[in-house]
Amino acid sequence: MADAGAAGSGDASQPAAQSWYQWGASMVTYAQQQLNSFMGWEDLEVVDPEAEKAKKGQDATATGLLEQERKQAWGTKQFQQYIGADVTSLLSVPVWIMEPFTILQKAAEIMEYTELLDAADTTEDEFDRFALVAAYCVSPFGAAERAWKPFNPILGETFELEVGSGVRYLAEQVSHHPPICAAHAQNSHFRYDLVSAPTTRFLGNSLEVYPYGRTRITLVRTNEVYTLVPPNAMVHNIVIGRTWVDAYGPMTINCHTTGAKCRLDFKPCGWFGYGRYEFEGFVYDKEGVKRVKLTGKWSQYVDAVRCDPEGAPLPDAPVKRLWTCDAKPVGDYYSFTNFAHKLNSSEGIRAPLPSDSRRRPDRANLAAGQMAAAGSEKVRLEEMQRAERRERDKRSDSWTPRWFRKVEQPKLYEGELEIEKVPFWEFTGEYLEKPQGDVAKAEDVNGKGFCPWQYADIHEKL
Repeated sequence: MADAGAAGSGDASQPAAQSWYQWGASMVTYAQQQLNSFMGWEDLEVVDPEAEKAKKGQDATATGLLEQERKQAWGTKQFQQYIGADVTSLLSVPVWIMEPFTILQKAAEIMEYTELLDAADTTEDEFDRFALVAAYCVSPFGAAERAWKPFNPILGETFELEVGSGVRYLAEQVSHHPPICAAHAQNSHFRYDLVSAPTTRFLGNSLEVYPYGRTRITLVRTNEVYTLVPPNAMVHNIVIGRTWVDAYGPMTINCHTTGAKCRLDFKPCGWFGYGRYEFEGFVYDKEGVKRVKLTGKWSQYVDAVRCDPEGAPLPDAPVKRLWTCDAKPVGDYYSFTNFAHKLNSSEGIRAPLPSDSRRRPDRANLAAGQMAAAGSEKVRLEEMQRAERRERDKRSDSWTPRWFRKVEQPKLYEGELEIEKVPFWEFTGEYLEKPQGDVAKAEDVNGKGFCPWQYADIHEKL
């Protein structure tokens, strides 16, 4: 050990560090092989599009080794019983797997590039307008690569946001079993409505995510209604290997006012990253004729060009860059975008509702790096939610969302998913009528005063 310490100084420090890293990596690999064989994980598929980069030492760190050790130590005890199941709300995971963000905040990331909808509303040409709406629907995938798990919202939890050109956004957790989030946003150019009820399927070393729900976008000037069905997503290497996210399959967008349609095909990532992030598709008129070709990488940009009925770009037609993903912070621990940091900040915002995600103490503690406190607060909130359920059952009460109402027989547009046991929720508008609060002090919001509860008095003992 003394020699190793001496070798760690001067010009020999880098080779020595690499030697120790290689030894540590080989020991972890050997331990993984033994553990996999013993626990029955040897048949799990490990797919890593950056495997070649890691082999060259470009992206291998001690933090990565620690993360893999943590995943396997926990995963071998917990994961096997859930293979093939929908684990959307079944797994109670440790906080070191999580990011200081809730699912309601994650749903709000689609509000980052609302200027695309503003531009669409003022665009005269029908197909150029549709292309901008399609680019907007791709834009949230620029933040989709984070593999950390967000906190599940408490029933009645909300998240509100003011952004862009007068956009006001509100999301509410309207159901706990099954977990359903409803959201609404609007400004002078568009209205956005979401009912999100994603399901999952655990496949051993990966998690397939099916984004069930309904997304509607209405442009104010033309009163055009667009509906969106996004592609599926896959989280790879949950137990073994480097965790990463892929999106694949068709994204379909229909304009029910004009009859125009758009289909974008997201390519699944191939070996060594071949085709990763790429998508291609077209805007079609009501007769099914191709009008605009859309290409790009969902993590970076969307390009559009006018095309002939065969899909070939028209001669001399310019290629327009409709969307470019903003640069992301380098070395961010959770791989947050700048917009995600804004969603997580309590600086310079109006005092949010007591039920707002920013007020959650577990989220605030995790953001501050206080993992033990975050874990204990998470358990406490989960027990409070269970206490609420027991009290509702005791009183024979039901839960009624504050800002959305259930529609028993909603009008479904062509192509919208009819989801069994998932009702449609519509925005009541009462949130927009309430007086807006003053700008709050961050220390009075961040992790403070969280109260989504129906029976706040019963929690004084917890």
